[in-house]
Amino acid sequence: MSETRSFLVAEVTGDKLLDKIGADETKRAVERCRNRAERSIESHQGSTVATDGPRIVAHFDRCENAVLAAFDMRTRVAQLPPVSGVSLSVRIAVHAVEGNASPAEIDLVKAIAKGTPDNQVLITTEALSALPDSLQPHLDQEAIPTVAGYDLPLYQFKQGTTLPPLREAFSPTATSIALLGNIADPEAMSAPQPMLAPVAASSTTSLMLRHENHNFVVSDLRPVLLAGREDGNDLVISDKRASRHHARVEWRQSRFVLIDTSTNGTYLVDETGTEVVLRRSEADLPPRGRIGFGYSPLELGAEVVFFDVGQR
Repeated sequence: MSETRSFLVAEVTGDKLLDKIGADETKRAVERCRNRAERSIESHQGSTVATDGPRIVAHFDRCENAVLAAFDMRTRVAQLPPVSGVSLSVRIAVHAVEGNASPAEIDLVKAIAKGTPDNQVLITTEALSALPDSLQPHLDQEAIPTVAGYDLPLYQFKQGTTLPPLREAFSPTATSIALLGNIADPEAMSAPQPMLAPVAASSTTSLMLRHENHNFVVSDLRPVLLAGREDGNDLVISDKRASRHHARVEWRQSRFVLIDTSTNGTYLVDETGTEVVLRRSEADLPPRGRIGFGYSPLELGAEVVFFDVGQR
């Protein structure tokens, strides 16, 4: 039996800009939005299949990842400043298929996206069936103009629904249902998360960190390490998903603490593969593991910081 895969089509709405700033400037503004959409796809374990002007096509192995990426890219695009007084937005459609989608099926999703209201996410009946039960109560049936070749209902999320871009909710080592159960509660993002087992430290304990060919030490003798994309941090991250001042590590008498101050979150994985995400929060570090700044360190080819607590 073939595995179900999900396809997402996102279209940047930039038509209103043409009369104000011309084709070249409109193209650049649309590309900025599309770049943000591609970051959302990467951050939720999707792959870009094709880009065509204001449109981007991506596939995901899990439908819930596609939906989270859709909400994440909608937020990222909305955060861009208006261009000549015009705020750009995206319209997004998500569809699920068995195995690989045919060109005709991809064209169908493009047609659905074209008929989607600005700044909205529509999903097909097939995508609805591929979502976990905990997401389905957030959907309403949406009446839109009939899309040629698709006669089943289309669905949109209820007004005001916000889905946090939590990668750990869909990693193989985390509990999806428990996290999805908090989607309707915006305070859940700031609530303490179940953390990895911390390590007890003493004045003779050091935290060793390794990033590419560089080694760093945090201890009572050097109690703070700063990490981020901007030069001037102790640990400089090149990945564009990292914030300029992304996170810091502190020695606090009996433990080492990782503090996130970023936009995209800090991802922490212990030696068993258990992953948690910090979003404007902090956690005690376990004895050893990996850190990703704005992305999971479990990603293939990710820029990873390894750490280990030991005696100096």
